[in-house]
Amino acid sequence: MNTPTPPQQDDKITPANFEQAVIQPTAFTPSDGKQSSKSLNIKPVSIMLILLLLLGTAAVWFLFTAKSVVVKTVPQAAAFEITGGLNFEIDNHYVMREGTYHYKATLPGYYPLDVTIDVDDQQNQVKEYAFKKLPGSLTVDIIDDVKATVWLDGKLLGDSAVELTNITAGEHQLLIKAPRYFDDTNTIDIIGMDDHQQILVGLEPAWADVTLLSEPEGAVLKSGDEVVGTTPFKGTLLQGEHKLDLSLAGFKGWQMTLTVKAGDNVDLPRVYLEKSDGVLQLNSKPSSVSVTLDGKYLGLTPLALSLTANQKHQLSLFKDGYQQQHQQINVPSGESRALTITLQPQLGQVTIHASQEDALLYIDDRLMGRANQSVTLTAKQHTVVIKKEGYMDYHTTVLPRADLQQIVDARLKTLEEHRWENIKSHIRTAVVGADLKLFKPSDVFTMGASRREQGRRANETNRRIKLKRPFYLGIKEINNAQFRKFVKGHSSGHVKGNSLDNNKHPVVNISWKQAALFCNWLSGKEKLPMFYTIKDDEIVGVNAKSNGYRLPTEAEWAWISRYQDGQMLKYTWGKKLPPMPNSGNFADRSSASLLGYIQATYNDKYAVTAPVASFAANRKGIYDLSGNAAEWMNDFYEVKTGLSMKIENDPLGTETGDYHVIRGSSWAHGSMTELRLSFRDYGADARNDVGFRIARFVDATGNE
Repeated sequence: MNTPTPPQQDDKITPANFEQAVIQPTAFTPSDGKQSSKSLNIKPVSIMLILLLLLGTAAVWFLFTAKSVVVKTVPQAAAFEITGGLNFEIDNHYVMREGTYHYKATLPGYYPLDVTIDVDDQQNQVKEYAFKKLPGSLTVDIIDDVKATVWLDGKLLGDSAVELTNITAGEHQLLIKAPRYFDDTNTIDIIGMDDHQQILVGLEPAWADVTLLSEPEGAVLKSGDEVVGTTPFKGTLLQGEHKLDLSLAGFKGWQMTLTVKAGDNVDLPRVYLEKSDGVLQLNSKPSSVSVTLDGKYLGLTPLALSLTANQKHQLSLFKDGYQQQHQQINVPSGESRALTITLQPQLGQVTIHASQEDALLYIDDRLMGRANQSVTLTAKQHTVVIKKEGYMDYHTTVLPRADLQQIVDARLKTLEEHRWENIKSHIRTAVVGADLKLFKPSDVFTMGASRREQGRRANETNRRIKLKRPFYLGIKEINNAQFRKFVKGHSSGHVKGNSLDNNKHPVVNISWKQAALFCNWLSGKEKLPMFYTIKDDEIVGVNAKSNGYRLPTEAEWAWISRYQDGQMLKYTWGKKLPPMPNSGNFADRSSASLLGYIQATYNDKYAVTAPVASFAANRKGIYDLSGNAAEWMNDFYEVKTGLSMKIENDPLGTETGDYHVIRGSSWAHGSMTELRLSFRDYGADARNDVGFRIARFVDATGNE
């Protein structure tokens, strides 16, 4: 087999020798790290074409995204420039893209414009700006070279004949003021634009010529407090009213009021001056003496009197408690004399008797020693005050007389007596008809009942009580109408069709808490301190020092209802059953169909409650203490042992408990036990036979 001969390097492979050609691999030669480079041969024309294409594209983009903006100024600017971004002016408007630009413009006579232009997304926009005129200057000249001041819009600008600068262009109110001339007011239009204006003003004189002669001459002429010249006077006075005064030593003064009108000259009549009066410097002992001259009252000494020259005058002096003095006086013209007149006192004797021997006596605020004495006083009215610590001052007045001895009998009242004299015996509340009466107990009495008393219950143990604190007590029980002022719509209900809810009947079917809250409500209406302390809508205690409204204490109720002439009553009407006629509203024949136990021989004609105060009051003037509605007391219910008879002073009851005391019988009570005034009941919840009345302490200052 013949081996083909590979073609030489220079031999070309042709179709003829293709099959004979042997493909030889090129020998591998490692890289020497150098890259071969070929130069890009771009012609300048091509570069220019590319640049033009880019510029054209940018221009088209700018035109499509730019806005048409017209910038106007009033007046038209002389020169301007816009900076801050690319813009082109085309036919009196600018092509600008959205953004912020700075516009500066100038015009002679105006402040330069320096503004920011904000171009928004609107295609066509107009921006208008106004030039502001530069200030101007002004000179005001006054005819006759009068010195004046120039005022512009109410503010002082400067003096006339002086260039006044920096005046804002526009219309102004111009005022020219000069002494002795009328003000001149005009409206002036300042051109501004750094221009100077000059005006000439003639001011109108504000005076008239005045002539005044006097005999003798040389008198000083004043207008008000200003000296304007001496006579003979020829001068000027300003327009207006003048109080003229002529004075010359040794002569009486002359006065007149002259009204001057500018330009109207005045020639006053000649003035003849009269010689001056004599002057009397009058004093007296004592001072402050009343003086009359020729029967005319002139005042109190010391006085300076002008007396007609060379004429006798009658002088009279008088003062309470002194003898009158009369004297003739004559003072030559132009002279001055001093005179002191002594008045002799008129005396009277006053004897002072005081109930307290060591009291002090003051007369006309002067301490005179102990009160029990006789004093000699001038015959005029004197104030007398007698004082002693712990007593009220005694005041009176006396008018001593020489022919009569007077006696003052002074009884000094203690502070306590005075206090009670000023405390009302009755008070009215803010609720019509709920009146209270004052009581001042000072008795020791026994509350409760003897174990031997028929009908007595175990809770009626005897207690020794002393009431010292004065108090007010409701004369009547609170009725339905009065309670409904506090709780609108309250109903006291009914018993088998018999109404308990009439307006004038006592309110019932209320709890102890409701009764106590009524008291606080009434205290609030009269701005009194609350007696009952409220916390979380619960009554948690009392303020014993308060003079606000409250429920009566059990001790007060027992004293009011039972204590009489040193004894404790068993029943309101006496000692035995049945009740006396019209003694009260109890369980009787009229309520037989409603109740179990009644007083069969008694008839009060009311099946249930009656209008409050339908029956007679007790001897202390209080109604319905027995019968009608039983009453809530302030005290918590407790039962004393009765073994200790230690006196209790003004007891308010224990501080805590579950129930409160109820005192007094009601319309539903008819037994011996219940009708007794010592009967004690207790509860907390509402009942149809339990109501209340109100009470108050008298406060420590003596007010109600």
